[in-house]
Amino acid sequence: MFGRRAKQFVGRLTVVALLGGLGLSGAAGTAAAHVRVDGGDRPTQGGYGLVRLIVPTESDTASTVRLTITVPDGVDLASARTLPIPGWTATIQREPTADGERVTRIDWETSDPAYGLNGSEFGVFTLSAGPWPDDVESVVLPSEQGYSDGSVVRWDEVALDAGSEPEHPAPVVTLAAAGAGHGHDGHGDRVDASPDPASTASAATEPQLWLWRSIAGAALVIAAGSSIGVLALVRRSHVPKP
Repeated sequence: MFGRRAKQFVGRLTVVALLGGLGLSGAAGTAAAHVRVDGGDRPTQGGYGLVRLIVPTESDTASTVRLTITVPDGVDLASARTLPIPGWTATIQREPTADGERVTRIDWETSDPAYGLNGSEFGVFTLSAGPWPDDVESVVLPSEQGYSDGSVVRWDEVALDAGSEPEHPAPVVTLAAAGAGHGHDGHGDRVDASPDPASTASAATEPQLWLWRSIAGAALVIAAGSSIGVLALVRRSHVPKP
């Protein structure tokens, strides 16, 4: 009787651990699966700087073929440049202001499905722009992610507090304090050695994946150790006493 119950317990414990590990792996994908700003480089308040948007594809049946960001009213970016992406075209829209003009919208798009981002890929969309506001610490950039099947996901929601995250959070550019020591060229790009955008994006994503994978792995190890211990007890119960 004891042996049968122990085996049932081992089976249930292993199933629970496996399901827990799979659940944690799924949570890791969900946590990283939204358009966001890479925090490696930060534009300065009142100055210029680089912004890298990390764009993963959530769909298993369609690929990402378009990204659009909207610059909010009150954020008067007089200049913006985009880093070329093979197979993609970038368009910068502007509107007149009292002092000249401001950037209102940036669109990246590909018309060739071969260059779209499928479900196992992400893209890095980089712009250099400024001047950024000098009286705020961050700027929200509402975005739209277009798919090859015609669907559109809008990343335009703002968290109500630091402890919550909306379903479709908008990318947020965090600004560095003025005089933080960032070097700039004539347009505001960093002149020190900057990491490759793809490697920076990978570095930004890997810590999250590593954490969840480590937790899932630990759950499996605990389950395996428990199974071995219970099986040892089962075997001892069947050893004839001298």
